[in-house]
Amino acid sequence: MQSSGVKGISCLLDSDIAIDFLRRRDYARKLLEHWAGEGLLAISTLTHLEIYQGMKTVEEAATNAFLDGLISVVVDIAVARRAGSILAENRAGGMTVGIADAIIAATALQLNVPLLTNNVEHYPFTGLQVVRGLEALA
Repeated sequence: MQSSGVKGISCLLDSDIAIDFLRRRDYARKLLEHWAGEGLLAISTLTHLEIYQGMKTVEEAATNAFLDGLISVVVDIAVARRAGSILAENRAGGMTVGIADAIIAATALQLNVPLLTNNVEHYPFTGLQVVRGLEALA
């Protein structure tokens, strides 16, 4: 059987990596180039919200163009349920985590892909592969 040549999703971007790319930080450009070579880049629709809340009006066109070039993964029932389980599990263990971080982690887990972030401490979740962006290409 021949491969179609279509690659799957290689990773999920956290908002800090996307923002650093939009701010033209060199490490972020290299990081995304590397992961784009592995497959498609994805982002949670929740991350869209996080990016837009801090966006300046003059940045809108570039931001839209960048985000439109990514696979946007909606927060569906499966992701919501998984995020709820993550929150409950961590609460039972005495750890409080943010809802947004749980949703983003659940999205990466549902896709079975690594999460690219510099905020590794936000994602102490079992089974989640986290790649620290600033160190990934070192």
